[in-house]
Amino acid sequence: MRNQLIAAGSAAALATLLIAGCGTASPQASGTASGTASAAASSAPATSAAGNTGTPAPAGTATGAVAGSAPAAPACPAGPQAGTVTAGALTGLQFVSAGQGWAVGQHAVLSTSDGGAHWTPQLSGQLNLTSVDFVSGQDGWAVGTSTLLATTDGGAHWKSLPEPCPVIRSVHFLSPTTGYAVAGGSAQGSFGTGPEIPALGGVVLTTNDGGHSWKPLAGPADAQTVCFSDPQHGWLGAAGHLYATADGGRVWTSLTLASGSAAPGSGTASMSVECASGAAWALRIGPGAGMSQQAHVAFHADQAGATAIFAEQYYQTPGSGPSAPAPGAYAGPFSAIDSADAVFIDSCSPCGGYGTAPWDVASRSGVTLTKEGNVGGITSPEAASFLSAQTGWVAGTDTVYQPSGKSRAQERIVATANGGRSWQVQYAGPWSAWTG
Repeated sequence: MRNQLIAAGSAAALATLLIAGCGTASPQASGTASGTASAAASSAPATSAAGNTGTPAPAGTATGAVAGSAPAAPACPAGPQAGTVTAGALTGLQFVSAGQGWAVGQHAVLSTSDGGAHWTPQLSGQLNLTSVDFVSGQDGWAVGTSTLLATTDGGAHWKSLPEPCPVIRSVHFLSPTTGYAVAGGSAQGSFGTGPEIPALGGVVLTTNDGGHSWKPLAGPADAQTVCFSDPQHGWLGAAGHLYATADGGRVWTSLTLASGSAAPGSGTASMSVECASGAAWALRIGPGAGMSQQAHVAFHADQAGATAIFAEQYYQTPGSGPSAPAPGAYAGPFSAIDSADAVFIDSCSPCGGYGTAPWDVASRSGVTLTKEGNVGGITSPEAASFLSAQTGWVAGTDTVYQPSGKSRAQERIVATANGGRSWQVQYAGPWSAWTG
């Protein structure tokens, strides 16, 4: 495998990066939700791992008002900005224990302290949040298309932090003070990726004060996602490549061979990465997509290199590509459990009548790949958080159709405690209006 070294001083983007705040942080949003999203377990049956077979009951519909309103974020001056979040979508999900977790999206920050049996709105409004990152049950951050929020009390109070320019797309924190971010860049990358992953022009930032101020960290051009397992060892997705550093980002080593670019007009690849105890899991999406499949390849990586563990059947990496097929036709979310295990969830929109969310468990650092059927209760996955191969949560959309061709959708959080043998709808938002 070819390993390319990139010295820190070679990042041209740092010469023009403005790391000053775009304005004064808006007033702190506080307050406790006066209602909860009721547990689906009490009003809807568990769905089978075979996936959706009809129109499930709208269990766990959100109820109650929220005392805290959405904090406004200062706007960056003219320049490329992130896109918008799909209407109603829950795009970020994280559990720090079997009981405590958060979900974020276009209109809400939700929290649970009982494993998802009840979800409490912590914030509501036009939030446009894309991801959430907690390092404990108290300290966390939520990132939006133009907003960076932080909490030090588990979300009882959220405050808006000053945004650097260009705006932050995603964050990964090691501690309540030390964190990393990808900022700026052009509109989102490959088809199927969200606004948190820029196609081109992204840069890496670091903070040592919990996100109140940021400074540039040199690295390869076109950064897309970044994470560190300790202050020295980190992984970076940039222009469809996967890189590693063992010296805090002074030098980055390329771990993948395939170019992130293709013929003009075919798009740009994206590389998503999640760290896990000295290793990393990554997913390259694109470039390009067909009518019924999308190029995507998963990797397991350590400081020695990266190994491709599966690929969509019509796409192979240069050299010796993986023999295992991807879970499905289109890439979806993944969740790093630890250095040896991860969960990958794809989507197949034409499958099963309404669409399915097939998922695989990668174990033994990707040596073993086990197909687990379909996530139940949703037809399109958006975010996932697994604590083990047995216990996990998936946020996504369930879409149903009438014989006339009209459809409507509902945002949901579903959970399994038995490795996908059954799935429980724990949260269900309001149904959209019928369209089509």
